[in-house]
Amino acid sequence: MRFALALAGIAISYISSTSAHPHKETSMPEAMLHKRSHATSRGLSHCADSIAKRAGGLADERRRNLQLRKIEDTKLAARNWDSRGLEERAKYTEIQNDTCLLSPDTIFGPYFVDGELYRHDVREGQEGIDMYLDIGLINADTCEPISGAYIDFWHCNASGIYSGYTGIDPDTVEAYEGVTVRSDGTTDDKTFLRGFTATDENGIAEFLSTFPGYYASRTTHIHIAVHVNGTVSEDGTNTLTTSSIQHVGQLFFNESLINEVYAMDPYTAHLSTLDRVTNDADSIYPVANADGYSAVISAQLLGSTLADGIVGYITVGVNVSETFDTSDSNPIGVIPTVSLSAGAEASASALDAAELLTV
Repeated sequence: MRFALALAGIAISYISSTSAHPHKETSMPEAMLHKRSHATSRGLSHCADSIAKRAGGLADERRRNLQLRKIEDTKLAARNWDSRGLEERAKYTEIQNDTCLLSPDTIFGPYFVDGELYRHDVREGQEGIDMYLDIGLINADTCEPISGAYIDFWHCNASGIYSGYTGIDPDTVEAYEGVTVRSDGTTDDKTFLRGFTATDENGIAEFLSTFPGYYASRTTHIHIAVHVNGTVSEDGTNTLTTSSIQHVGQLFFNESLINEVYAMDPYTAHLSTLDRVTNDADSIYPVANADGYSAVISAQLLGSTLADGIVGYITVGVNVSETFDTSDSNPIGVIPTVSLSAGAEASASALDAAELLTV
């Protein structure tokens, strides 16, 4: 993917702490985040009835399709990690019927890159528990699903490492000894656990990934960025061109789910070298879950055990008329670009096609 962004405002000067530690994940001022969140939340309360009216059979169909991919069992285990009981938990319809599950704008963080692969399966052989995540986009003004939008998706692996930054120690967020850090902060062109894909006619985009790990100073999270008016080239490169970004967010998980996942391999090994930051101690989580928001993904077992995988859902409210100011949100000050080979593009397309044919 390539952004046609106006980068003049992005090439900001490094502040002293960022220059010394370019991978420290600093947030924009909390007041700015609250202001941006409140501006969107004012228009969301009226969407509850509209979302509820779209309730139908998509949830059952979705689950059946996922089970065909992963297991032979015909019934999804009724276990979930939502903080509410099963009866109170919002049903997954065409877009999740819960206006509380709306992720506010946050920050890019220091590990965003341009040039991601157009795909829904971002695993690339990374070890961990498989996770199907469906992200629904809803127009904060009209309460209607946003179809044809593109969602960027990226997170670290079970060891806390981001592709493009594999030379950065997740326990210290400093470069390993002997590693050359490029001027844009990256150390390599690896692409695991990154990608972008489009929302369907119901406003939903599906990603197949692995449950994320964690790194120093942050709780477990996933990054997303939303492009409402992007276009993908038809020249075989699947390049995304966009003039603006309408939403940047971070998604989280319930603490009980995190604890269960991290008790399993390969996640448990990292606990021996770095104590993880919990949600309540994280710098971004309290802001992302303030003002009536909940940026916590609703998650359920895909099969009878955690090892069978997880299926998660979240709805994101987007103000489609706004343009996200990337200079407010990227502590590195630049947006790095990775180089993709034709073989990588072809491999990503082939894996997606093979996986989707099992539905």
